[in-house]
Amino acid sequence: MSNTEPIRHIPVMLSEVVSYLKPPRHKIVFADCTLGYGGHSQKLTEDFTEQDTLLGFDKDQDALTACQALFANSTFSVRLIHQGFEDLRSFFEENPMDGADYILFDCGFSSPQVDEAHRGFSFMRDGRLDMRLNQQQGITAEEICAAWSETQLADIFKNYGDERFSRRIARAIVRRRQIEPLTSTQELADLVLQAIPVKYQHQEGIHPATRVFQALRIAVNDEIEVLRTGLQAALDYLRPGGRIGILTYHSLEHRVVKQLFSDYCGRCICPPGMPQCGCGAHAKGTMVTRKPIRPCAAEIDRNPRSRSAQFRVLERFMDE
Repeated sequence: MSNTEPIRHIPVMLSEVVSYLKPPRHKIVFADCTLGYGGHSQKLTEDFTEQDTLLGFDKDQDALTACQALFANSTFSVRLIHQGFEDLRSFFEENPMDGADYILFDCGFSSPQVDEAHRGFSFMRDGRLDMRLNQQQGITAEEICAAWSETQLADIFKNYGDERFSRRIARAIVRRRQIEPLTSTQELADLVLQAIPVKYQHQEGIHPATRVFQALRIAVNDEIEVLRTGLQAALDYLRPGGRIGILTYHSLEHRVVKQLFSDYCGRCICPPGMPQCGCGAHAKGTMVTRKPIRPCAAEIDRNPRSRSAQFRVLERFMDE
């Protein structure tokens, strides 16, 4: 992608993210752990001075290249890091800084990633079955469809996509690859459609292949474990008084965030009726958003990809 190509990405819940994560002071470090095409960070750093620092992490080299141009004339310090947020801990261990004051995670995908057929994230445009965020490493969706057993495929469709016909779809993939390999997004979408009974194909108002594509994408990028690892590191390196905001898009992500945030805020797991806490629960921070914030109807109309988003914000105590 050239630097002159227009960026089509619409940042999800931009006003809400700015409202909760806009730094009120200077001399801060802001870490955007999913920099993407810079939509959130560009707005959040509008008032930054030479005293402030932006750390931008992303596995996608195309996104980092676009952000090099976007922040080329910035007066503040900008570090663009070609790593995922699962590498956050090693970054802070290897660099002379004690953490960040504000940290943002956006677990969604940038529109250019979804819309560019060669990335293989979507069945809306026919392309190679890739789905890797970092195209320089890792297993592809095509390789998973070609090599994983019927049971393994069914398990990821069920566990990562909540697909009720996971076994039928897995069986269809195995049968197909015995004849010829699946190599394109359209081939997979058509195969899923054929595997699902007709009366169930359009009951939920989404394409029948949506859940399968989500499940494969999560498996390819190991998204759930990556999120758990990265968010735990962010909690460990959040400076006193700092905030973490995170946008999640499906139940598996919501669950990981709720668990880690609850633990950080001192959730006691002792059995009911115990005279005193024995699990060692200790609150290090508090939830700024008591309930997850969701996009308004106007935003969903403008950007349908935001419809499943949930935004949560945690703040670390000053004396921790």
